[in-house]
Amino acid sequence: MNKIRPIFLFLIIGVLLSTLFSSGQIENPDTHLRLTQTRIFLEKHRLGLPNDVGEDFHGNIAINQVGERFMVYNLGQTLFFIPIYYLAELTSDSEGDCYYTAAFLVSFVNLIIHSLCCFLLFRIALSVGASKNKSYFVAFVFCFTSYSFSFAQSTYEHHFEMFFILAGYYFILSNSTKNTGLLAGLLIAIGLIFRTTTVLVLPGLLLLANNKQRLYLILGVVPGLVTILFYNYYRFSNPFESGYNLAWHLAWGNSTVFWSLTSIPQNLFGFLLSPGKGLLIFSPTIILGFLGMKRFWNKHNKFALSILVLSGLYLILFSMNFAWHGSIWSFGPRYILPILPLIYLPMIEINIKKCYYPLLILAAFSQVLLMSVNYKRNLLEQNIRYHGIDEQQYIYNIDNIPYIVQIKQLILILPKNLSGILVNDFPKSAWKKEIRAASSDHVLNYSIEKNSVNFWWIRVFQWKTSLTEKTLTIFILISTIIGCFTIFKNAKKIIK
Repeated sequence: MNKIRPIFLFLIIGVLLSTLFSSGQIENPDTHLRLTQTRIFLEKHRLGLPNDVGEDFHGNIAINQVGERFMVYNLGQTLFFIPIYYLAELTSDSEGDCYYTAAFLVSFVNLIIHSLCCFLLFRIALSVGASKNKSYFVAFVFCFTSYSFSFAQSTYEHHFEMFFILAGYYFILSNSTKNTGLLAGLLIAIGLIFRTTTVLVLPGLLLLANNKQRLYLILGVVPGLVTILFYNYYRFSNPFESGYNLAWHLAWGNSTVFWSLTSIPQNLFGFLLSPGKGLLIFSPTIILGFLGMKRFWNKHNKFALSILVLSGLYLILFSMNFAWHGSIWSFGPRYILPILPLIYLPMIEINIKKCYYPLLILAAFSQVLLMSVNYKRNLLEQNIRYHGIDEQQYIYNIDNIPYIVQIKQLILILPKNLSGILVNDFPKSAWKKEIRAASSDHVLNYSIEKNSVNFWWIRVFQWKTSLTEKTLTIFILISTIIGCFTIFKNAKKIIK
């Protein structure tokens, strides 16, 4: 155990975190749409969506000139889900069972990706000259106390985007491998298949790279750009049409202003400090990164400028957009997640004080609290009570600070988890739209989806599962706890 390599350590941590904190379900229609595209691709060998899949008014479906419907998203997660769906098919008897088994497995992925991002942050810290202890420190603080940890319970694709951006930085900074510029470019190219906004890292990487790396970096990115342009042409007969503009017009009409420079100041404040979406609210330990910024700038000026360029591009671009918040029905400031680990990085320049550790433990428990209840329960409650929600009022209302909201919701649902009254309101067929087999009031008060403590190993005992499945769950949970104890007990030996 004391000779374990860092990559394996972070993989083990990822598996342990995933096993402890995965929700066991997909909690957003975006991922459902991508997984449904996987199902359609495997069953019918085609891209595109039939008329009974998805909602046109959600702003994530575009219709081309001949009436064909497509999701606006790139194919990264859809392709990634193929082996998961195949595995679900091997263990399921019906299409509905297969789909929700696949959804169950998908819920475990992002916490592992999160942990791999922590490993990359660790390696980047080493690459800029940080000691091994400080590199582990910044990686573990990011791993257990940042917004990335709690948001990883969601199943969006932003963690993949963050992974490929960090991988690009790692190879540009690395001296241990040949063709680092090409490798960085190829990884960014793969990232583009998940989210086109991965391209925003290019200016920062080009600034940091040497002349040889710059050339190979650009060459490496080209296959990803060509793939995206071809995918756009296949769907909309226009390589520069991603579908978002079409989808937004379809959902909100022509009167909505989708991009505006004048919206930047307010939306920038919303990204950083608003109660419902502020990065400093969801990830307060980022302050430790701020404390080290001056020294980090002085020692690593070029790298610091690269991070500043990357952060500025993400913040300004999304602050210009009418949907900068990614919907109040999503958790936290998800669009700017990819810049988060690099803002933590300057923490390597601070003096680690003993008084930090109790605060960091509290911060870690706070992130677990944020995961403990389906975050949409409070939104559904308010939506029913007030017959709708004004997004701006919700985001800037101090009563919607997530820690306060989740404590209140946890108090409400805990008795229900012991009462045996909760039921599964998901339809028995594979997902097609955000519909439930019950009224909104019933979903709010009695559904397993909204009222179970938000961890899969608790939901297993709420769902109609066999004794074998419950027994296996207990075994996995006990094994995971033993694994956590072993890692914690040998932590000092491992990091040395």
